[in-house]
Amino acid sequence: MNDHILAEIDSLPPLPQTVIHIEEYKNKADKSPKELAEIIGKDPLILTTLLKVSNSAMFGFKKRIETSQMAVSLLGVNFTISLALGSAIKNLVETSLEPYGADSEKFLETAGQAIIMASKLANEVDPELKERLLLPTFLLETGKFIISRVIKERDQMTEFYEEVKVSTNIAEVEKKYIGVSTSIVTAAMFEKWGLSQTLIDDIRYVDEPLNPENKSLLVSQIIHIANKICNIVHPFKEESIKEAIEYASANNLKPDELEKIINDMKAKLEE
Repeated sequence: MNDHILAEIDSLPPLPQTVIHIEEYKNKADKSPKELAEIIGKDPLILTTLLKVSNSAMFGFKKRIETSQMAVSLLGVNFTISLALGSAIKNLVETSLEPYGADSEKFLETAGQAIIMASKLANEVDPELKERLLLPTFLLETGKFIISRVIKERDQMTEFYEEVKVSTNIAEVEKKYIGVSTSIVTAAMFEKWGLSQTLIDDIRYVDEPLNPENKSLLVSQIIHIANKICNIVHPFKEESIKEAIEYASANNLKPDELEKIINDMKAKLEE
């Protein structure tokens, strides 16, 4: 991996205490929704972000979510964990995502959209994977914060953005500039923090699902599809949708159902 990227990863601060508490909670056999709500409620930054995402158009809840208890009740434990961890990690590594023409709000918005799409597609392909997909789908793009720092420090922001804004394969543009894609960087970040090996393995090859070392093929393929459509640069771009449906068709991943999921999500976002 690029030395500059490795240096940025090595310089990351330790995980905040709230993330450690959420990780401990996540590994419990008996998960009390009330306990999760209490953990989140003690961290104002995470709580603010969670409520903001929960009240966005993509969920379409009829009543406003105003407390951590309401969020856990309506979103479910595993979905809430994904949003909370994503929020905490975003706050920890946050930097400008200007090289992608985006900001941290767009990061959370498109990550939330990707979770919904991956969950719905998993329901059609392999429902047992649904809960497992939530966390890697939401956290996948975290590596873009590190990549953005390096692109800016190299003063390559303008030319990088000119390429990613028209590309349907952002990972290839990233590899052209820094030698690796987001999924590899994110996996390396999570190794640095000592997060679960399953999470790391599920993320590592999302940009290259057919890599012979990939031990999470179906998980990577579903996240790959969701991320292609709900990417941070140009979500729901027609060319990306076309490529995602073609990929689903070539890999027997329910292309007709995927197309319906996409149309339903687009309609909800346009309401």
